[in-house]
Amino acid sequence: MKTTYDNYQNLDGIIRGNEHNYYLRVYYEDTDAGQIVYHTNYLKYFERARTSLLNLLNIDQVNLRKNHNINLVVRKADLMWHKPALFNDTILIKSCLKYAKNTSITINQLAYRSLNMEKIELLVSGTIQIVAINEEFKVKRINQILNSKFFQNK
Repeated sequence: MKTTYDNYQNLDGIIRGNEHNYYLRVYYEDTDAGQIVYHTNYLKYFERARTSLLNLLNIDQVNLRKNHNINLVVRKADLMWHKPALFNDTILIKSCLKYAKNTSITINQLAYRSLNMEKIELLVSGTIQIVAINEEFKVKRINQILNSKFFQNK
């Protein structure tokens, strides 16, 4: 039997300039009886995109917690729903830095329905603030993350 190796490189999306693009598919479990995505699932989608962004930047959250006593947590989320996503839609999450400070990062995230390779439709827009804390819930500096070019204020 011939062994093949799958290419998992694109699971975390792609970074183009100062923007991260992450695609996902809406599954039946994401929807209500009308096959409309539950409003709270967009927070999950945005979280997946942020985790994938950190993975692409080689920022290991397990290592941050284990070796530097840093946990990244959502402090604030401001979302606006424009249109619903539906069962089996392809969703594009675009993430870009709004600004970074010594202990927090604020990211703009947009969820689009991907209609084809050239046309998208805005579904949800949001601004998420991530703060670094230690195991005692005290705020910590995140120099390890802020050194990444993606998180440099423009």
